[in-house]
Amino acid sequence: MRAVQFLDGEFRLADVPELPPLGPRQLRVEVAACGICGSDLTVSKDADRFCEVVEGADYPLARFDPERPIVLGHEFSGVVTEAGAEVGDFSVGDRVAGLGIVTDPATGVPTIIGYSNTYHGAFGDFITVDAFWARHVPDGLSLEHAALAEPLHVGEMHVQRSGLTAADSALVIGCGTIGLGAIVAAKARGVRTVIASEPSPKRRELAAKMGADHVVDPAEQDPIELYDSLVQQGETGDGILIAYECSGRAGMLGGLLHRLPYDSRIQVLAAPFADETIIPVVGQLRRIAVNFGHGPTENAYETVLRRLADGEIDAEAIITSRIPLDEVPEAFAALRSPAEHVKILVLPHGTGHQQG
Repeated sequence: MRAVQFLDGEFRLADVPELPPLGPRQLRVEVAACGICGSDLTVSKDADRFCEVVEGADYPLARFDPERPIVLGHEFSGVVTEAGAEVGDFSVGDRVAGLGIVTDPATGVPTIIGYSNTYHGAFGDFITVDAFWARHVPDGLSLEHAALAEPLHVGEMHVQRSGLTAADSALVIGCGTIGLGAIVAAKARGVRTVIASEPSPKRRELAAKMGADHVVDPAEQDPIELYDSLVQQGETGDGILIAYECSGRAGMLGGLLHRLPYDSRIQVLAAPFADETIIPVVGQLRRIAVNFGHGPTENAYETVLRRLADGEIDAEAIITSRIPLDEVPEAFAALRSPAEHVKILVLPHGTGHQQG
């Protein structure tokens, strides 16, 4: 099996060991498309730090030995080539996407594909995933576009968990795919004012396309000052401001605690892996709630997959490049300065499986 291995800061296209035998509730999937995720970028920058933080958090889904090779990639779509004996909802030939989670049949421990030395990620020919987390790709939706459902659903999921109502306003900080998903989710809830803050011109353009009412370059215009002026002009709802932190930039959380209006909320969708200093009493004095992801979620992934299938999201606009396996190293380098890119899709087998 071909796959792009990562080890010691370098990517290499290689023949890799076959995946473990298929469990009774698992699917073997021939990968059609896989997006490069921000978490993949974090691993590529400092795998040791990634593993240290994950271990310290006692988070079982992303543990691997950084001294051994891994194959990254979990934003997948593809075609079922084999189904476990107890799988009843999928058959060979079905087009699928979903959450890239697989449970080791021997230990019962789940993991996210790609953050494992055993279960390869989707920057390769084949993956194994639990059928429980897979979904049928609707007819008419290409597998390339279906691969966007995973990152976009993170925005939908966090908007649900933030408790956003139509009376509130949303400030989306960072307009990668997750931030774009938050914009779509906020507008779907009838929010009158969605402000997007993003330094990249390409991503600002997409934020407006996805429905943001005001799009700013934070180097030129302060988004919180903009919100304050809109309040004074009566151009917002009667609710609170919820800031969706999707940038993962160091210092952002502390800055928001100091500068957001009283009684605001911060919903953290992306966070740095480095140590971060905040003054907790500032949030207490300003009555600002910080949510790192707690709260109920209902059909977030399915909601986004339907929106993609119905054409409510301009999926093609989000995809800024399609590459074969041997161009993965260059793609990671490009995404470290993402002025021109939003979502790069890796296509292990070209475009043969793409159409609905």
